Amino acid sequence: MNIVTVNDKSPEEFTTWVKTYKEATDIPLATTPAMYVGKAPKLKNMNVISSTKVSDEDATFNVTLSVKEKFKSGDLLAIYPANDHRERLYSIGKVNNKLQLVVKLHEFGLGSQYLHQLVEGTSIKARIVKNKAFHFPSKAKKVIMIANGTGIAPFLGMIDENNKNVETHLYTGFRYHNSITKKYESFAKEQININHLKKFNIAFSREEQKQYVMDLVKQDAHFIAETLQNGGIIMVCGALAMQHDIEKVLEIICQEHLSKTFEEFKMNGQFLTDCY
Repeated sequence: MNIVTVNDKSPEEFTTWVKTYKEATDIPLATTPAMYVGKAPKLKNMNVISSTKVSDEDATFNVTLSVKEKFKSGDLLAIYPANDHRERLYSIGKVNNKLQLVVKLHEFGLGSQYLHQLVEGTSIKARIVKNKAFHFPSKAKKVIMIANGTGIAPFLGMIDENNKNVETHLYTGFRYHNSITKKYESFAKEQININHLKKFNIAFSREEQKQYVMDLVKQDAHFIAETLQNGGIIMVCGALAMQHDIEKVLEIICQEHLSKTFEEFKMNGQFLTDCY
């Protein structure tokens, strides 16, 4: 049989495969879609504290929720916009003990359209998904964070909670220098003043002097090589394509400055990712 993919946990699409498999093997399997819906996860009420709107200059928006259960920056929020099997996950930032999301609005996006319509004072049903592999490292002496777009969300929370003043450097890439990115710059300045953040590096790909976040990484090649050599941690959040580009740059940096492969540091647990 040919390989078959099932979109969005669709019971209907899975049942189509079941029928084909049943004909090919004579194994009696149920062919009613309802048999494969699965048990609905337990959801909790979360209050909407604030929700911004997109503008002509930026398609991203912020949602802040009040949540009773414990969570950490880097965990995921699972929502079910259509009250069915379709799940959408968003990286969480914990800022001022509130759950904060940074979301890009897509024209036909099931999750982003749902979140963009939220109104202050209402509530939603959702659940927290623990993401222990992407929490702020508790024992690292130095942390480098690299993000683009909405990938900055968990890092805002991690920096805000960096009460042990671990030396932390943030590298980010956006399209435009606008009101949203100016807020990030203001946030970074405040965090630098209280030693939660050491340095903030930002690139803009659609401005006159265009740069990408990988260009910032290349510029600090010696510093990044030194950080890896001394046991520091690199964290990446954002687009999967960006992660691949960053890994290529880090491979070159490791070979040129350390005569090692980047794979050695990955195997050592010094590279944490949450990309999509």
